[in-house]
Amino acid sequence: VSLVDYMERVLGWNPETARKRLRTARALGELPVLSAALRDGVLSFSAIRELTRVATPATEGAWRDDAIGKNLRDIEDRVRGHVRGDLPDDPPDPDVSTHIVRFELSPATYARLRQARLQLDEEHGRHLDDDELIAALASAVLETASAPSPSGPPVHRVPVERGGRATFQIATIVCERCDQGWIEGAGVRVAIDAATLDRARCDAQHVGSLEGDGPARAAQAIPPAIDRFVRLRDGGRCQTPGCRSARGLELHHIVHRSDDGSHDPSNLTLRCFSCHQAHHEGRLTIRGTAPDQVITERREQQALAVAAPSHADARTDARDALVTLGFKPSIAKAAIDEAAGHVAHDATIEAWICAALRRCPRPCT
Repeated sequence: VSLVDYMERVLGWNPETARKRLRTARALGELPVLSAALRDGVLSFSAIRELTRVATPATEGAWRDDAIGKNLRDIEDRVRGHVRGDLPDDPPDPDVSTHIVRFELSPATYARLRQARLQLDEEHGRHLDDDELIAALASAVLETASAPSPSGPPVHRVPVERGGRATFQIATIVCERCDQGWIEGAGVRVAIDAATLDRARCDAQHVGSLEGDGPARAAQAIPPAIDRFVRLRDGGRCQTPGCRSARGLELHHIVHRSDDGSHDPSNLTLRCFSCHQAHHEGRLTIRGTAPDQVITERREQQALAVAAPSHADARTDARDALVTLGFKPSIAKAAIDEAAGHVAHDATIEAWICAALRRCPRPCT
């Protein structure tokens, strides 16, 4: 079904371990310095796994040098509080660190969670990480009795029941001096990063300061008529190719508001919360004119487009990858030859591998 499924069924890894290894492998695709450190034994896999959370091509050398000689706990402490692009000596921001939440589930509940994850993965056209999964489950609950969430500076996101009475209240609050944002929900205030705040500002309802004597007149950033038009025009689904999500939908300005982007429907596109967040984090590029001339590319697609291998090179590299996975060279060659009639002439290495894996016999365990 997927690489994670293969790693779980054939290699015997639990799903969490499989996902961590797959995330690390994908990150190393654009981090040659850390890849060499792993290959040469300079750093352990556990250390590399942590460093790929924050390293970029511009900063990976500094993170490698900083990690040499440290144990895993020290490296985890160094990474904690940093985001991608930070340097090791940059001051950590504990307010935007991830929150570790642990659940103990009965077998029946665990099975239902796996079933829900599979459905959401299929809906989005890719595997959701833990944060995206919980966000999707929370959105499904909140949307059953809520109107579209507003936000802005100083911002409130206030889902309300269809009848107008507020049952849940989630506020996104922005400091006008430092532009730091916080989400407040169910009595807890949690800091958010700049990407999440930018995403919230795409479709905000500004309600004024919370420090006044009373509420100010609310002002909707995108006029309701345009909001309805765009949602209907885009069919009530995320417009990212491969993602068919109809949950957690948000309007996005193709030309950002900070760049004087307008509220014109041609500058608005409907995206799920996950794809919208990915764009503001720099993992997804959205450009063009809605609805028919929007170009959406993921970061890995852009990298492949810059250095796309030839047909022969992709075929050879895919065969070598199968051998690395443990298949005999003769089996790998036969699978690649059989897959040749089912992939495009300019197919990527990933497409070759996926097509060939479907034609490989299941290894004995």
